[in-house]
Amino acid sequence: MCGRYVFYDEKNRRIADLIDKARARYGEEEFSRISMNEVCPGSTAFAGIYIPSRNMHVLRPMKWGYPRASGSPVINARSETAFSSRFFAGSIPCVLPASCYYEWSKETHARYAFRTADECMYLGGLARQFADGWHFVILTEEAKGEARTIHDRQPLVFTYEDAKKWCASVHPTSLYANSAPVRFLSET
Repeated sequence: MCGRYVFYDEKNRRIADLIDKARARYGEEEFSRISMNEVCPGSTAFAGIYIPSRNMHVLRPMKWGYPRASGSPVINARSETAFSSRFFAGSIPCVLPASCYYEWSKETHARYAFRTADECMYLGGLARQFADGWHFVILTEEAKGEARTIHDRQPLVFTYEDAKKWCASVHPTSLYANSAPVRFLSET
């Protein structure tokens, strides 16, 4: 389960370029509401989606968490069941550019940072427009490799090329096998 991630860690050139382009596109007031470093549930962050009518991928600010009647938002979804769930009906694939994500050990409650071999990773998610704007959830899968020693779930993680395919896919479930390997750096 992913409960926090870092969008920009000041070392990530690809994300620095995304920030520069977004700063030019959005007004300063809207831009100031977007989480630039650590992103937590309820925050507004950049999510990438594909717009078929324009045949292009775009970044747009979205709020983390689908609202629900009980008041507490849904922040993650199991990749194995999300596409068959009525709750997520009408959602489209999205990605969240990130420098790393965090998981907490169930036993020690220590926080660990996970990264890929690339400086930028893309967390797989779902997005949908609600009355108050766009929202996203992060899709999780059974943890693999080293990540399994810390937590039983991990976000879907894509490379840049696989992230573009994920967003444009009509049948995104066929792309789960492309989830990129992650490694934990250290306890934070």
